[in-house]
Amino acid sequence: MEMDMKPPYVVGYWLNEKKCQKFGVEELEAACRRRNINLVKLDMSSPLEEQGPFHMILHKVTALYAQALGDDPKALSAVRRLENYSSRHPEVHIVDPLPSVRKLLLRQETYSFLQDVLKDDSKVFTPAFVELPTSNWETNKKLLQESNVTFPVVCKPFTAGGGKEAHEMAVVFNENGISDCLVPCVAQSFINHGAILYKLFVLGPSWCVIVRPSLKNFYAGEQETVHFNSHTVSKADSQSPLNELDPSDKTDLPKADPAVFNRIVTLLRETLNMDLLGIDVVIDSNTGKYGIIDVNAFP
Repeated sequence: MEMDMKPPYVVGYWLNEKKCQKFGVEELEAACRRRNINLVKLDMSSPLEEQGPFHMILHKVTALYAQALGDDPKALSAVRRLENYSSRHPEVHIVDPLPSVRKLLLRQETYSFLQDVLKDDSKVFTPAFVELPTSNWETNKKLLQESNVTFPVVCKPFTAGGGKEAHEMAVVFNENGISDCLVPCVAQSFINHGAILYKLFVLGPSWCVIVRPSLKNFYAGEQETVHFNSHTVSKADSQSPLNELDPSDKTDLPKADPAVFNRIVTLLRETLNMDLLGIDVVIDSNTGKYGIIDVNAFP
């Protein structure tokens, strides 16, 4: 007599098409079926109860949250549907928790969170920052001074998960360049780091680090504002002039310490209660300290 099959473990998922293609979802679904796991793609325009029941929901809704902030009615309806489902079904494991994901949506909130959890750390920090909500030059100048944000300054879009626009940034070298910032934005002190970016990818208790190109060292002065796309300059094969160190810059950079990376991963996993994270880290060329400049959900 055949043994009764154990009921499948059902995972609902919502990923955008780009993410689905990257993962090869069809092959993934087949591999999961062989392990008695059913993957069910969610229709975020329909009641989720009618598509379940689920044991787990895996999602990347940062773009939907960003669209909802822009008053997109469909996106707003979709995220509310998922939030309400999560509230009504605490037994369903949501990866990752929606309150934690929301904390990483707005850069101001992310950096405030990092500043708080790192306040007693002598080795790891997040660079000084401030929100610039207005185009008034005098107001922004005062805000930068009060928050100890020093030039050069990186101006970053307010929202971190809003698609291509979220990567459009500018390096401002002096007070005159403040007007070049597209507001509202977050202005953050630029940390010289020898054009090396460390990207930490976190999957539960496991993590790995990938070294990517980054912006060259910059110094305050009379240069014109540099506009760039952070995704483009940090691609593995990037050959932008913005990646090339000047001859005067020292090349004997501090060596990365895996123990510090592990401490960063452990701290953020525990404080955010998240399992899928991307963490961007630079090492200050002058002090050797580790600066966290970005944290993303489900990279």
